[in-house]
Amino acid sequence: MKVYAVIGMVILANCLHGQSKTQKITLQQGNDAYSKGEYSNATEKYTAAKENQAYFKADFNSGNSLYKQERFEEATNQYQTLVNTAESNSDRAKAYHNLGNSFMSQKKYENAAFAYKKALKNNPTDSDTRYNLSYALEMLKQQEQQNQDQDKDDQQDKDQQNKEQQNKDQQNKDQQNKDQQNKDQQNKDQQNKDQQNKDQQNKDPQNKEQQNKDQQNKEQQNKEQQNEEQQNKEQQNEEHNESQISRQQAIKDLEAINNDEKKTLLKLQKKKAKPTKNNKSSDKDW
Repeated sequence: MKVYAVIGMVILANCLHGQSKTQKITLQQGNDAYSKGEYSNATEKYTAAKENQAYFKADFNSGNSLYKQERFEEATNQYQTLVNTAESNSDRAKAYHNLGNSFMSQKKYENAAFAYKKALKNNPTDSDTRYNLSYALEMLKQQEQQNQDQDKDDQQDKDQQNKEQQNKDQQNKDQQNKDQQNKDQQNKDQQNKDQQNKDQQNKDPQNKEQQNKDQQNKEQQNKEQQNEEQQNKEQQNEEHNESQISRQQAIKDLEAINNDEKKTLLKLQKKKAKPTKNNKSSDKDW
């Protein structure tokens, strides 16, 4: 991009009219420094040449020095002042042209295009400004497209983040519901357990009482069983004793009978052996 600079000797001669000798010398020193590429020194000389008076050429070249130092914001401020103080359309066009260049260096393409349009309005035949305007508009179009693409990407990222956040929120909600259900179930289980313990506690005395009662009944049954067994045993012993006595008596009785029978038999035998007085022999008369 072409940057207009007012340092030519012919132009310098025209713009030195009406200025003090000191200003002329200082301005010339600024021009010399600018030509050597000593832009910082040139800026100082141009500033000193003004002596707090409106001096367009010194301010213009000071802006150029700032631009060459890539101090674009300061240069922009300098050119914006110059477009208001320029006395001719030609000077104003140059100020707008360089202002556009300063905006272009900062990638402020919309502002640059506006400045180039203003420059062309003051100098419609400037082909360099027309080219710069076309380039600024093309860069602006690309920038807008990039911004749209970036906005689209940002929106997609934002949508993705929102979706992920929604999924995360849903997962958290599901987890909370699950935790609450688990908690409710645990509470329910604990209540059931407490109720069972309570029922068991109430049941234990009853069970204990029943167990005691059952134990007493069992002991009573055992006792009765033992008594019955004892009675049966005693009865058996008595029967056995009686049986023994009966047997012994039967033996005695049998022995007695036998003895009696023996005695009776002896008597009979004795009786048969004794002869009868009236016993006569009878002979049969055949």
